[in-house]
Amino acid sequence: MIIGCWNIRGLNDPIKHSELRRLIHQERIALFGLVETRVKDKNKDNVTQLLLRSWSFLYNYDFSCRGRIWVCWNADTVKVDVFGMSDQVIHVSVTILATNISFNTSIIYGDNNASLREALWSDIVSRSDGWESTPWILMGDFNAIRN
Repeated sequence: MIIGCWNIRGLNDPIKHSELRRLIHQERIALFGLVETRVKDKNKDNVTQLLLRSWSFLYNYDFSCRGRIWVCWNADTVKVDVFGMSDQVIHVSVTILATNISFNTSIIYGDNNASLREALWSDIVSRSDGWESTPWILMGDFNAIRN
């Protein structure tokens, strides 16, 4: 099973829709994280219908008016359960239907402001307690650099 994540820097452009569809189909991706979508809540249903009609979507519009983070998946391949969400991260549990193997995934789009990112790091650290025996994938754009 292949998963991916893309800082798409805006998903309103039809050219990006076709590029995303091509990538997902060509690489046979089953779970995909999209960050920095810049799609307004009122337009998300139109965009998702244009993207992947048979896929399921999860967004963080309750925390960000521009839906900074989207998680999309092929429901014929994986089962996704959300267990945490904020303006900077969506945490999900993923089960591969063919094998019943499960793992946790966090799709991250860190805030540009370093002091606001502290909440993201606190969330990640607190969730790590008790997850030692569960595989965990963290992916996205942390918006942080090391010197």
